[in-house]
Amino acid sequence: MRLLFALIYIGLGMWIYFLVGGEYLHPFISIGVWFALMFSSVIVFNEGILKKLKGQSEDEYLDEMLKKNLAKKEHYRARKAITFEDLSTGCLCHIIEIGVDSSICLYGQYLYDYVEIADDPELNQQRKFPTSQFALIRKNKNHEILRIDIGDEVIEEVNVENPKIDRLYELGIKLDDGELIKKIPFSRILEAVA
Repeated sequence: MRLLFALIYIGLGMWIYFLVGGEYLHPFISIGVWFALMFSSVIVFNEGILKKLKGQSEDEYLDEMLKKNLAKKEHYRARKAITFEDLSTGCLCHIIEIGVDSSICLYGQYLYDYVEIADDPELNQQRKFPTSQFALIRKNKNHEILRIDIGDEVIEEVNVENPKIDRLYELGIKLDDGELIKKIPFSRILEAVA
């Protein structure tokens, strides 16, 4: 989506340039305007670039977002979890029970950072997530998850080898990262996906 907006931004900028008489100027000026629009679109449509330009660490950036109320921190207590890999996207999915008839879906490749690695002696690690308590930092505007803070106590998970993802869609679950699933019992989700 950001790429589409960047292309529209560049196209609109060039259209305005020619509308105000750009065709009568030297071609090098047109090329300069095009490059200026192209490079400025990187800054305009990627807020992570501003963080890097300011020299902020990830923690400083998130603290600033929290202080400015651009993001919020949500705390959860987990009971049970379902884990599967969506082979169509290569993403890992955790559906975690966080209350009565209430679950949260965490979906993305970043979740592979927390899986057990037993087949490589250099990267040997125990499974780190899902944990009994965890927190999410997400943007207020679009609810995008910026960071997950994991707890210490890893809970049991049900690994589903061949998930029936279509049946989750039929339940109204979209498999969006950070999606809150209400009014669907966890047992029904497990029954549908297994």
